[in-house]
Formats: sequence, structure tokens, C-alpha cells
Amino acid sequence: MPKNTIKGFSLCTTMGLLPLLIFYILIETVGNEIVVFAIPFVLSVTGDFLYRYFSVSKIFSISFVVSAISIGTTFVFWTISKRYVDSEYITVAFAEIVIFTLYSIISINKTFIKSRFTHKKGLLHKTVLHEFYHMVKIIQLLSAFHLFFILLYKYFNNTDINILHTSAVDTVVYIGVPVFFIIFIIVYEAVKRSLIFTRLSKEEWLPIITPKGEVTGRIAKSVSLNMKNKFMHPVVRVALISGDQIYLQNRSVNDVFDAGKLDYPFEKYMLFSHEINLAARNSITRMMNGYDDADLKFILKYTFENEKTKRLIFLFAMNVPDMNSIKKDGRMTGKFWTIKQIEENFKDEIFGECFEMEFEYMKNVVLNAEKDKS
Repeated sequence: MPKNTIKGFSLCTTMGLLPLLIFYILIETVGNEIVVFAIPFVLSVTGDFLYRYFSVSKIFSISFVVSAISIGTTFVFWTISKRYVDSEYITVAFAEIVIFTLYSIISINKTFIKSRFTHKKGLLHKTVLHEFYHMVKIIQLLSAFHLFFILLYKYFNNTDINILHTSAVDTVVYIGVPVFFIIFIIVYEAVKRSLIFTRLSKEEWLPIITPKGEVTGRIAKSVSLNMKNKFMHPVVRVALISGDQIYLQNRSVNDVFDAGKLDYPFEKYMLFSHEINLAARNSITRMMNGYDDADLKFILKYTFENEKTKRLIFLFAMNVPDMNSIKKDGRMTGKFWTIKQIEENFKDEIFGECFEMEFEYMKNVVLNAEKDKS
């Protein structure tokens, strides 16, 4: 059974179309009408029951329910009308009318269904319900097109306009087209789902935290950055120290804020489930080509917020003997600055905003301490 995940839920919405696919195939290939209706109906009811039993959410088995109601209603129609209708294709057309009607009712009641079944639910349920309604729109569009096409086909065959009218053409019009449409929807949703999860597997997930550092959830990094400062995330910054000097280089032009300004070269979002020290070391390893002699010292934790970002910053310091100990590979493009040089250029606003906030503390607690040692 599908697991209680976005992938499992969205898979079930397309699985619910399989009984309809089997129904269309059986009505053309099997002569026993009871079998034609019984097999897809039992599959629909069984799929709905199993999904409700194994899933924490009941709403996403709704496509099984639609299939069961459509097949059951069509069976009743066939039982009543078989004395008057000699064509199985009328029964097929009726089944599609029921399917279109049911999905139209679901679409009209979208607001009620969302409030009823996703109230106080997580992002997972809301995301899959959104994907389900996307599938509903496709089904409505294709069903409306097919029913209109059937009307035109019947009209032209009942007038003097004589178009090709054979049993083979009837099979294509009444059976072949809906079978193709159902297969198309299943394949389309499968490919779309695969592309989404391929992208998500490469996505970095950031923890959503309170100013105290308590984790309340997670969100994709790309999504959160587009939402600017709606959520607070932990960010690790590492100052590179040599004696009483501090290493600075220009921030990337693609940074969220302070692009191009002088700052520490080591800054990294702490990913979901990662430890703070691990995030700091990952930043150093990434920038210094595998440098593994890092002697990290935690300095300061504080919150930072402006119109572009909201962060809980963890500041570390790392001592290195000299410039020669830094492995240059094109990403380390800065230089060591003395306290005097920084203070002389402070008024020019060439430094990053976070660095400006941290400098006095770094100078008094770290740099002057290193100067006294020497």
C-alpha cells in the first residue's frame, strides 16, 4: 500500500482510475456483462477500503469512490435500459457522463473539501489535494471533449452527411478514446510526480526555528528564500583568524543580501537534522578544498533580521597560522585585515551588515585576546 507520504498519496489518486480503465477494456473484450461490472467495481471498493485502512487520511481515496459510484450507477442504468437499448456503447457513454458529473461536483465543492479534510493538516495533505484537483481539471476537460465528440459523431451518422460508420470506428470512438485518455492521465501524473521528486531529492531542507532555536518544522531552501523573511533559519558563520588579523573577502553577487560586500568567506545555512558544528565544518571544507585542520571555537549566537532575511546566527572562529596555510583554489580570494584597517574603512560601508554588528565583539573578545598572546 502507498505510504503516508506525498508520493504515496498522489500515487493513490491515479490508482483510482485503474478500475475505470479495466471497465472500458472488459466491456469490449468480455461477453458476460456481470463480469464486466463486477471486477472493476470490486477493485474500486477494495482499493478504497485498503487505502482508508492503511492511510491516516481518508480524502485521497476519493478517486476510488468516484470509480465505484460510476460503475455501480452504470450497472443500474444497464439493468433498467437493456430492454430498450441494444448498444453497449450507450452504456459506455452513460458511464462517462456519470464520471464527468461526479468530478464536476468535487470541483464545485473544492472550498468545502479543502476546509473539511485539510483543516489543521500539514503541508503534505494540502500539497497532494492541490495535485488531485489539478488531475480533476484534466479529467473534466478530456471528458467534456470526448462527450462533445460523441454527440457530433452521432449527429453526423443520423443525417445525410455520411461519415465512416463501422463497428471498428465505434470501438475507437466509444472505447479507444477514453482508454487512451485514462492511460495518458496516469502516465502524465507519473512523469510529473517523478520530475517533482527528482527535484526534491536534490533540494536542501532548512529547519524553521524560533528565536530561541527551537525547531518547529522544515521547508525547502529555494521556497523559503523566495518568501524572504517569513521564516527564521539557523545560519553558521565562521571567522578566520590569524593572530590579531581577520580574513575577509567579497560576498558573492548572488547572495540574498549584502552582495559584493566584504565579509567572512564561511557562511552556511544549517540544514535540517544537521548539527551546528557539522554545518560550520562543511562550510570550511567547501571553501578551503577539504581543509581538515579546523580548530573551531564558538563565539556568539544572535538573531538578525532585515527586509530580506531572518536568521539565528551562530558565530564561530577558527585560528590558522598564516596566509600560506589556506589552500587557494579560486574561492579564497580575500586577504587578512588588521583591526586598524577595518576601523579606517568602516565609514565607507564596504563591509557586510552582519560583520559590522559582530566586529566590536570580535575585536574585544577574540582579536585583542590574540594580540595579547603574541
